Amino acid sequence: MFEQQHVKYADIFNLRGKQYHEAMKLLPNARKKELTTILDQIKLQGGMVLVDIPSGGNYLKQYLPDNIKILPLETSEIFAKLGNSPLCDWSKLPLEDQSVDAILCCAAIHHVADEDRKKFRQEAVRVLKKGGKLVIADVEQGTPMDPFLNEFVHNNNSLGHVGMFIDTNFAQDFAQGTLNIVKNQYQNFTWEFSSNLEESMVYMKLLFGIDKASIKEVAKYMAAHLNLTKNNSGNYTMDWGLRYVTFEK
Repeated sequence: MFEQQHVKYADIFNLRGKQYHEAMKLLPNARKKELTTILDQIKLQGGMVLVDIPSGGNYLKQYLPDNIKILPLETSEIFAKLGNSPLCDWSKLPLEDQSVDAILCCAAIHHVADEDRKKFRQEAVRVLKKGGKLVIADVEQGTPMDPFLNEFVHNNNSLGHVGMFIDTNFAQDFAQGTLNIVKNQYQNFTWEFSSNLEESMVYMKLLFGIDKASIKEVAKYMAAHLNLTKNNSGNYTMDWGLRYVTFEK
């Protein structure tokens, strides 16, 4: 298990990126609302150039029209290979100055240390066009996803899980006067799995590297704390939510 407080995103997913990708292939639309919500934060127009970092297996692409160009970037070698994406570092994006319309970062910043967040902000300012947007979405401290990840997953994943989730000061702290905060809102939504409980829980175990808890134990926790239930279509769903912060250059 990782013992250090701030484990790098790349270190984590170089070890379990393949499992995560297997989950996303198993139920590719389970997180649809989470991913489409980050796209909803910007006004999409034909010809726009978007950056998705870290892009994992390039999961955002399926929700974009063909007239939008998406540039997937990864800091994990495993994900870079799985998603056929350029490998980079938070401190050096392989992009020209003022070359992109928007940068999207979904559910990853909690694995990025403060110093790398600062470097990422500097790079975002460099590569965004004037008026370009940076959207960061992540788990908020004190919400039900916090103990699920930093307690249940941490205790039932051999690598552990220590996430630095965003708080009410995140937007101001991140902007540091170099970016304007144009939107800062919490969004509730659901993840939708399949009609098969075992398959749905296998997805969760793969996605979060839960190798020390059974399918029954995962389902029990989710039912008690994340409202695991069936919808009118007969598919299992659970409650989820992220804070979406939109910055403008």
